Parts: sequence; structure tokens; C-alpha cells
Amino acid sequence: MATVPILFLDDHLVVVDKPAGCVVVPAPGRRGPTVVERVTAQLGRHAQAVHRLDEDTTGVLVLALDEPARTGLEALFRAHRVEREYLALASAAPSPPAGRIEARLQQDDGGVMRVVTRGGERAVTHYETLDRRGRCSLLRCRLETGRRNQIRAHLAALGCPLAGDRKYGFRSRPGEHFARVMLHSWRLRFEHPLTRRAVDVAVAPAEPVLRP
Repeated sequence: MATVPILFLDDHLVVVDKPAGCVVVPAPGRRGPTVVERVTAQLGRHAQAVHRLDEDTTGVLVLALDEPARTGLEALFRAHRVEREYLALASAAPSPPAGRIEARLQQDDGGVMRVVTRGGERAVTHYETLDRRGRCSLLRCRLETGRRNQIRAHLAALGCPLAGDRKYGFRSRPGEHFARVMLHSWRLRFEHPLTRRAVDVAVAPAEPVLRP
């Protein structure tokens, strides 16, 4: 079983660099060990998920190692007291180049999160353009809320689906190839729920095209 890079570790929680192609917890139709299973095997301690990253999304992920940490971290996420920044390669230039997207999201029968005018859940994403990469744009996104597929759905609604994200409308052009959805969890910042110390962890993406 392949190891997962450890970015921060203490007696209560662990922050890892999640690899692509690996789900955090068991999911229908997905095979192979989960991130939770791999980290549990590495540390010899039971790791527990307190938030999720999509299967293709890489980068910073925090897991609890005991019940007080799990309870405390879940409370921080519910209160939106965890700062989450992502690097995203959009397939077009958003207009405006920076802004705040507030649009309610609801899952359709095919498992796709859609922007809806009624019902759904409130979702807020802040974004700014960092650079142009050919026809694509490198964005930094900050989550105010944490809905499923939130960045993917919001950018698709702007007409800028993520590079490689066929589920949300990306279509490649001649010469383009993206092995995965180009989204990377870049940075997590929060107050440790037990020690009260600041935890600030960042990790660069493997792909140069995603690096600022």
C-alpha cells in the first residue's frame, strides 16, 4: 500500500498531501484503499475524515486521530473557521477576472451539482485570476462554504469549467490533454481545536501548469 505524504502531525490530527485518483472514504464503484485506510496503516492509529476532497483533487487534507480532534475539527468546518485555498486551472478566462460567486447548488439525478434559483444549498466561492496558461486561466479560489463539487460547479456556471473536468462540461481541443480534473487543495489554515495553536499548511501541486 503506497504511503501518503505527511505535512503536519501531532497527537491529535494529521495533515496529508492527498494524491490524485484516491477517494478519502469508501464510495460506490471505487476500488482500492482510501486515504483514510492508507493513513491509518501508515501511522498505526485510526484516522477519521472530517472533510472531503474529490477523487481527482490533490493537496492538503486534515484527518482526526482521536475523538476530541474529530469533534473539534467538525465544529470548525461547520462554523466556516477553516481557511481553504485552492489552485484551479479554468478552461477559459472568467469575467470578471476576480470576484465572489454566490449561487445555490443542488445535485441532479446524474450526480452533478447544478446552480439553482430555488432550493439547494447556499454556496460561496471567492476567486482571483493569477495567470494565463494558453487558453486556460490559473485561479486561486477560497471557499466560504464547502459544498460537494462547489468550485467545479461554480466555475462551470461561469462558462469556465475546470480543465479535464468532463463531468462539468470541459471539452478538450487538439493538442490538449489533462490526466485529471485540474484542482489542487493548496492551503489550510485553522486554530488547532485542542492546543489552540495556529496550523497553517500549504503544499505545491505536482503539475507545473497549476503552480503560481
